[in-house]
Amino acid sequence: MNQVKSRFRRKQTRRGAATVEFALIVPVMLTFTFGLIEMGRISMIKEVVVQASREGARVGVRPTASIEDVQARVNEELAIMNLTSANVVITPSFLEEAEPGDDITVRITIPIGEVSYVPGFFAFDGLDIVAETVMRRESTG
Repeated sequence: MNQVKSRFRRKQTRRGAATVEFALIVPVMLTFTFGLIEMGRISMIKEVVVQASREGARVGVRPTASIEDVQARVNEELAIMNLTSANVVITPSFLEEAEPGDDITVRITIPIGEVSYVPGFFAFDGLDIVAETVMRRESTG
């Protein structure tokens, strides 16, 4: 009978230790899990921003392109991920005056805090997702 009580007492003690261990590990595992999800989203957004800058530059190098054409194409690409807080800088600012062979630059910047699933949970303040593409203007002939 003493042996049965001893086993029962050990199981109860072990069950309590497992509960404490679980309570200590769960916050760490949840933080890692949410961190991986956040980093995956940031990586995905970065790829979309890079693609948008490339597409904008491709439009901008055409001889008849205007700033509005480039901005519209960039916005189309960013709309895929519902990104509306992007800062788009296109140089030169008057594409109509650019000569064949001139560099056309499309730079897109988005604050990471604007695209995070849980803003403020991770210390991303002040960090931006930036993509820049430079292409040469095509000639008409």
